[in-house]
Amino acid sequence: MTRRIALTGGIGSGKSTVAAMFTEINVPVLDLDQVGHRCLDGLVVREQLQAAFGADILDVKGFVQRKKLAAKAFLDTKTTQQLNRILHPVILAKEKIWVAQQSAPYVIIEAPVLLESAGEARMDAVVVVMADLALRRQRVVERGYQDAAAFEQILKRQCDDVLRRIKADYILENSGELRVLTLQVMTLHQQWMRDYG
Repeated sequence: MTRRIALTGGIGSGKSTVAAMFTEINVPVLDLDQVGHRCLDGLVVREQLQAAFGADILDVKGFVQRKKLAAKAFLDTKTTQQLNRILHPVILAKEKIWVAQQSAPYVIIEAPVLLESAGEARMDAVVVVMADLALRRQRVVERGYQDAAAFEQILKRQCDDVLRRIKADYILENSGELRVLTLQVMTLHQQWMRDYG
C-alpha cells in the first residue's frame, strides 16, 4: 500500500524546495495547487464558479481568470468556503486517482492549505516546513510574485505556526542553510523507506 505523506507549511516556508528534493530522489510528488489550477479549466467547475462569483471572472474565451477569481473568492471566510466547496471535491478525486496509479512505498502530497481544510485526516503523516516569519516574507517578496502587502493577506488566510506544530508528525526547519534542509529530507526518506518499503 502506497502511503500518503502530506507536505505543508506557510507561504515562503520552502515547501516547493522540499518537494523538489523528494522529486530528485524519485519520490512521486503531487502539487495540489497545480491540480487546483488545472481544475479551473473544467467546464463544470467553470460553470459553478461563474454562478458563485459572476461572469466577469471569465475571459473572452470563457476561461477563469485566476487573479479576478482570487480577488472575489478570498474576500472573507464565507467566499473562501464557497470556493473550497466547488474545488475541493474535484481536487480530492484527482488526488485519489493519482495515488492509485503510484507504486512507490510512499508519495508526497504538497498541500499549502492542508490543515486549514482538515485534510490531514486522509494522510498517513504530515510534514510541516517551518521558517522564521521575517525570512518567509523576504523570500516571497524577492521571488517577485507578491509584495509585502499581498504576503500579509495570504498569511491571514493560513493557520499559524502553533497549530502547524501541533498537527505535524514531522517538522523540517528551513531557516538555515540548504544543506541542512537536504539532510533532514534524506533522513526522513531513509526512515520511510525502512518503515514502508
